Amino acid sequence: MSGRGFRLWLHWLCVRVFFDRVTVIHPQNIPKSGPVLFLALHRNGAVDGFIYHTIIPESVFMVSMQLRRNWFARLFFSGIEVTRDKDRNGGNADNSEAVEECAAHLRAGGKLFIFPEGTSSLGPRHLPFKSGAARLVDAMMESGGPMPAVVPVGIHYECGWACRSQVEVVFGPALNLDLAGTTRRRLVEIKQRIQTALEAVGANFKSDSIQQTAEMLAYGRTLGTGKSFFSGLKKFEQGFPPPLFAAWQELRPALNQRGLLRHQGVPLFPVCAPWLYGLATVIFCAPVVAAAILNAPPLLLGACAGAKFADAPNVIALWRILIGVPALLIWWAVLAVATVFAGKLEWVFGGILISTVGLLLSRRAVKVSIAFLNAVRFPALRKRMLAFYRLLHQDSFDDPAL
Repeated sequence: MSGRGFRLWLHWLCVRVFFDRVTVIHPQNIPKSGPVLFLALHRNGAVDGFIYHTIIPESVFMVSMQLRRNWFARLFFSGIEVTRDKDRNGGNADNSEAVEECAAHLRAGGKLFIFPEGTSSLGPRHLPFKSGAARLVDAMMESGGPMPAVVPVGIHYECGWACRSQVEVVFGPALNLDLAGTTRRRLVEIKQRIQTALEAVGANFKSDSIQQTAEMLAYGRTLGTGKSFFSGLKKFEQGFPPPLFAAWQELRPALNQRGLLRHQGVPLFPVCAPWLYGLATVIFCAPVVAAAILNAPPLLLGACAGAKFADAPNVIALWRILIGVPALLIWWAVLAVATVFAGKLEWVFGGILISTVGLLLSRRAVKVSIAFLNAVRFPALRKRMLAFYRLLHQDSFDDPAL
């Protein structure tokens, strides 16, 4: 297996282990052929790149040289290296060679990912966009060669640092680059169109508290409906519908009770007979607990890495993955060798089966157990929460047309 093939497999494994599901929204906006410059929002550290890579396997990334400082990092990261201003002791970074390499890759018909924010944040709005992407587009227009399609990409995590959360990746339509005028005016217009396009595939809020409420409500409206998390964010980006906001404000004091359990910020309750959720808890949790016990060492190492090394929420998932996934591979290699010497190789296959089933059921097991325990401990609150769920689901938002 080539280095590129190994890295794609590793990214695929990281994404499948850590996240429950990755959904692509508006895949029709992905060009079928020709050179493509993907301008991608940057939310959750280098984990964004893992996810984008699994969707567009042939893509090359513009990456910070900080991500390739040692052999271990180079197992996970490759691409066209640039130096960010903040990584230097002073002055501006000179990335002219990297920009030319990007242009050459696009002229050869390749696909390239650039993160115009330069760094990631799970905060309420996008960071200021750098001018590098606009300058690259302008340089290619000046060269007179074939222009790549310039496609904006957004990424949205139900909970960026939580294991087995779900992710939605949104592809917007290619930018209209029919521009004229001086180089200066054209560059200003390109930057404005890039910003507008990225804001269309992103979600921006005035504060952290508004963002948290919007994400909680957007997740709540997906429960049992199949609605898009992203479409909820875009709706709440415009403001909360007055009846929904009033109902939420009335309900909030009751949700501050000690011991009330939540899943990604949402207090879950059974939508049918609670005893059915109790039965489902027993059925689902048995393989999940067995898988957790069987894989306890790598799970603990990943959790400790996220707690110890992450200096912000947007790199918690990255540290959990960088330590937890290699630890998982080593753990199973050790188990395989041990069972071979013991003449019990079939135990490895049984363990892999238990681990896979536990992984696939883990999200559902957590949700049904939270709903069941909340129903047992707070039966009076269940009726109020179900009424709020119905109100939340009444407002049927269509996915934004991009």
